[in-house]
Amino acid sequence: MDKKFHKLLIKLSNSHHKISRSQFADLGLSPGQPKILEALSELGTCMQKDLARACDVEPPTITSILPAMEERGLVKREALAYESGKRALGVSLTDKGRALELEVERVMDEVEKLCFKGFSKEEIDLFLSMLERIYENLG
Repeated sequence: MDKKFHKLLIKLSNSHHKISRSQFADLGLSPGQPKILEALSELGTCMQKDLARACDVEPPTITSILPAMEERGLVKREALAYESGKRALGVSLTDKGRALELEVERVMDEVEKLCFKGFSKEEIDLFLSMLERIYENLG
């Protein structure tokens, strides 16, 4: 096996996406939607720009994904009023969206268990902290 970091990272990412995407497709979710459900579960009601930041994507990406999610009743967008008198569009999960986010969490837990099969807790913790450091180095 080639031990080049970028090649292993690509292989890992492709395998992880292949497994999770198929399970998300079974839930009727298209790419990008699981990440939005997870972010909204953590953030609560937020503006689209904050949702984009939390999902690590550009705002137009969020703008293009939300209509289908809104049509399915997973999210709702509503005007928020601020003390300054400004208004902004807020996005939040519906009950249906919250229920589906729990399914996303279940899928991700299953995939993570598969990824770390045979690893000790210490190995997992070390690996995850190393990934965080790599991300910070690049950020």
